[in-house]
Amino acid sequence: MSDTKSNLELIATTAQVVSVVAGVVISVLSFNDTRIKEAEARQIEAAKPFYTLRQNLYAEALKEAGILSNPNVHTPADLAKARTRFAELYVAELSMVEDRCVESEMVELTRQIYPELQHLNPAQSATYHLAHAIRDSFTQSWEPKKTDCDLRHLLSPAAPHPSSGSVATSP
Repeated sequence: MSDTKSNLELIATTAQVVSVVAGVVISVLSFNDTRIKEAEARQIEAAKPFYTLRQNLYAEALKEAGILSNPNVHTPADLAKARTRFAELYVAELSMVEDRCVESEMVELTRQIYPELQHLNPAQSATYHLAHAIRDSFTQSWEPKKTDCDLRHLLSPAAPHPSSGSVATSP
């Protein structure tokens, strides 16, 4: 009988220890999961101004591109204003935030609607580089979400650089 009792006590003690260990493991895993979710939420909040700016500049670039790609339905004044703003976006502001797909499409669109921007002058090139440095500064502590296009561009050769004297890339 005492052997049976000691076996039962041993099983009960083992079950208690296993339960305590399982509880500790579950608590640690739950704590780590919570910390990971909190870190992701902080990263999203940190990136929100970047994505908001990106969305606004994309909308503005599309508006100006729409005007320039339909010259027959706009006044010369509207076209001149759109050309000026498109060039500003192309050389500077959009360079701060655009992903590689948008950059590639901006280059192609510019070839069609504003070919003079294919060769950046030294001031435009310097502005382009400054915009990229600012973008890198923005994203130094967090990484914007990679799109499929960003990942494809990592695997493909780079487009000609604006300061190389060849066809300029978009900002």
